[in-house]
Amino acid sequence: MQQIKQDTVHRLCAGQVIVDLGTSVKELVENSLDAGSTLIDIKLKDSGLTSIEVADNGSGIDEANYKRLCLKHWTSKLSTFEDLESVQSFGFRGEALSSLCAVSRVQVTTATRETAPVGEQLEYSQEGILESSKPVARERGTTVRLCEMFAKWPVRQQEMKRNIKREFQRLVSLIEQYAVVSDGVRISLSNQTKSGTFVPIRTMPHSDRVTRLLQVFGTQMRPHLAYFKLQGDEEDGLRLQIDGHMSKPLAEAGRSASDKQFFFVNGRPCDFPKAKRLINEIYRSSIPTKYPVCAIFISINSSTIDVNLTPDKRSILLRHEAQVLGVLRRVLVEQVVQSAESSFSVNSRQQTTLVPVQEEQGEGTKQSSQMHVAQTSVPGVIRCYVEDQPATDRGSGQQQKRAASESVDLAESAQMPSSSRPRLHSTSAEPALNKHPAQTPKPPTAANGPTAKAPKQAPDTAAKPQSKRLQTMVIGNCRNRLQSDVHDWKQTEKRMQLKHSRFRQQLEDSQQRQPDEDERVEQGGFKNCSSPEKASSALSQLIHKSDFAQMSIIGQFNRGFIIAQRHQDLYIIDQHASDEKYNFEQLQQQAVISSQQLIHPQTLQLSVVDEAVALEHRQALQRNGFYIEVNEQGEVGRRVQLVRQPVIDQTLFNQQDLLELIGKLCVSPESMPRCERARRMFASRACRKSIMIGDPLSAQQMKEVVAHLSGLDHPWNCPHGRPTMRHLYRLPP
Repeated sequence: MQQIKQDTVHRLCAGQVIVDLGTSVKELVENSLDAGSTLIDIKLKDSGLTSIEVADNGSGIDEANYKRLCLKHWTSKLSTFEDLESVQSFGFRGEALSSLCAVSRVQVTTATRETAPVGEQLEYSQEGILESSKPVARERGTTVRLCEMFAKWPVRQQEMKRNIKREFQRLVSLIEQYAVVSDGVRISLSNQTKSGTFVPIRTMPHSDRVTRLLQVFGTQMRPHLAYFKLQGDEEDGLRLQIDGHMSKPLAEAGRSASDKQFFFVNGRPCDFPKAKRLINEIYRSSIPTKYPVCAIFISINSSTIDVNLTPDKRSILLRHEAQVLGVLRRVLVEQVVQSAESSFSVNSRQQTTLVPVQEEQGEGTKQSSQMHVAQTSVPGVIRCYVEDQPATDRGSGQQQKRAASESVDLAESAQMPSSSRPRLHSTSAEPALNKHPAQTPKPPTAANGPTAKAPKQAPDTAAKPQSKRLQTMVIGNCRNRLQSDVHDWKQTEKRMQLKHSRFRQQLEDSQQRQPDEDERVEQGGFKNCSSPEKASSALSQLIHKSDFAQMSIIGQFNRGFIIAQRHQDLYIIDQHASDEKYNFEQLQQQAVISSQQLIHPQTLQLSVVDEAVALEHRQALQRNGFYIEVNEQGEVGRRVQLVRQPVIDQTLFNQQDLLELIGKLCVSPESMPRCERARRMFASRACRKSIMIGDPLSAQQMKEVVAHLSGLDHPWNCPHGRPTMRHLYRLPP
């Protein structure tokens, strides 16, 4: 064994601290925030390949610290390990500038309150040693300039150049988090290229959090953001406070990717994978195909967290993590999900419109009256009887419906006159609850002819007793129905308990048989798999796509399946699903969707990152039928205008489909994404043009179907999820 040289140790450790463009700028921004800056200006040339410059108006650097500034583990923020529990600054290890010196050429210009407007320009060696200094003009603050990033790290430099666009997008997303959490600080990020200067981020120092969030998420999210907050100090000893904003569980409020989810613990941007999983689980329980945008701020006793976990300090350990997640779940469910669901249910509840009608008063009175009554909700016990009455034609049932309405009015308001009752017309699409309409009593008839007239009764002596009898009938009917419902629930509960015990026994028996089935799967017995997904996974592990080209065709079975052989294994291939998947992937890759010119261009309200992605992938958007133009003089986030949008089979796409495409490009910029609506249409077209079950195939056609599978991205399932093939049998050696 031998000791590693000091310069080698320095470079090894620096490579863990500064790993890419984002971490380089992040360390400088955190130093500026720790210095009390209210203005941070980040300037990149060629996305950071040429130079990176971060300037601030912070406290500056004292002359006594010039020589120690870039030395390893020199810091003013920490003196003992115990101070880590109470540290409030972003940095505390004294590694950032030292590591930057190891991977780039560092130049620092600084001035304090006492020396401004004269500062010093300092240059440091790769080991962090001060090499030169000279006086320059500088207001109070510090400017750090980095050049020749990863010049002595050829592999990392080549990787940075190849993925510089993606690196820049990650940087923008990272700086957005500091812009959101930094109150009273103006942060500006600009990128100077040959085509001009692009400013993706520029916040105002006195803007509130919502304004900064809308700049990040896009101004179109303004009506869709829900604010939540943990009321009071509910957890003893933790001093836990949780608040933030999250998109409501609505289809138009979600995103196709989870790239806009920010977490802050004690003001520090961090990665919180368990909280992210929790939020997506809650949101996708309401909207399964979307992800929420959110910014969650957690304040907790600093002695209960550990931020000294990774070099970038983005991973954090919480001593009471389970309690924090439990509180977060409760807050989100109660204040975001349930609030949105209750609002939706109120809007979608049955609305009863009271239409003014003329009611017959009686034989002695020919007057008619009209009455407009505000919409009201009928009490549940009484409504159960009213909703039972069918909407029959006028006739003998008219009097019973009117009597039911009168009994309702007696329960709600004794002051409403019984002589003028408005008729209830339901505008809801909900089905009627009662499928057994009450029988309307027929009036007595004469022995040989017309209906006998009932004797007239005085209104004062007959109306009130009749109303009381009807009210008693309504309550009694509802009571009987409620008792019947309780009895039905008890019987249902008994049956569920019996089924639950049977299911538990079946599950235990299945788990006992599972090891044997797994062993068969490993040996190639795919027909014994417990699920199609598991079979597809096992099949893809044992068969590579290139193996399809090596299969020999045995023949066609039942005019629907192709029997093929590879070595000792026989496979059965679905001719329709296989050809459908081939046609589908061809459409996905090659189809150019036609578009329709808009009469007036639509200005898109995008976040800074989404706007940059849209401008960078204009060709991909055009292949999907979306044509955009750029207003260079427009405000950032509102510079992109939609001039043409796609149309397929008279189906016009909209901006929501465009946002879905942009979200997919943010996650995987190299792919050719399609929005979900276009994917469904391509799947339908591929299905119709493919070989059908029942079509006889020649040997050459069967060979082509199997050979096509070797060139597909995912040949194991058709677009609708059906498996394309299964292992049939293993022949003896």
